[in-house]
Amino acid sequence: MQPKPAVSAHRRDEAGLDGLREAAESGAEYVEIDIRRTGDGRLVVHHDATVGGLPLKRLTYARLQEVSPRPVPLVEDAMEIIAGKARGHLDLKERGCEHETVALALEAFGPQFVVTTGEVPSLVEIKTRFPQAMTALSVGRNLWERGAAANNFAPLPLIRRAGADMVALNHRLARVGVLRQCARAGFPAMIWTVNAEPVMRRFLGDPRVAVLVTDHPAKALALRDG
Repeated sequence: MQPKPAVSAHRRDEAGLDGLREAAESGAEYVEIDIRRTGDGRLVVHHDATVGGLPLKRLTYARLQEVSPRPVPLVEDAMEIIAGKARGHLDLKERGCEHETVALALEAFGPQFVVTTGEVPSLVEIKTRFPQAMTALSVGRNLWERGAAANNFAPLPLIRRAGADMVALNHRLARVGVLRQCARAGFPAMIWTVNAEPVMRRFLGDPRVAVLVTDHPAKALALRDG
């Protein structure tokens, strides 16, 4: 029997630390965290490149905590919350976080994690130093940008160049033939970020989908297992 897709609970910044704990306790197989680096070199869980209009990469961690409307966890602390409850889904939002993130993940999760990013060089670096790490190239982040269109709709050369094990597809892109391309080439797919129930049902029933990424893991799990 074809296994059902795993669910990755996307931790939204506005959910705060409580949201991270809820995601870890949700029953989802993965918990996704977005990773960036502060100006003083700390790896933090934060989606956007700015906080209160200030570039995160120019803020010390202490200053970041002062200007943020909610606590911003360190990546190592977030991994501690997730470990033992779910696998890590580590989404790198910028270059320069690769080696430290994977080293922390191996300590926290063993091999039970996946690193996603849209940066081919990042995945090449990871696979060179940590060949055992599971990686996925994220495709469709800039879905309709003129320069990105060709790579979005025909991503196989980039996936192979990155040495990725999987592909992480924007759900809109997956519905216009790109999922079919990747499946035929043997790449399991992670589909992001799926919040509408009809779309959840579609991908949860698709044997080509390995992981469904959502802000609503309880709903996805109920649809999948109910």
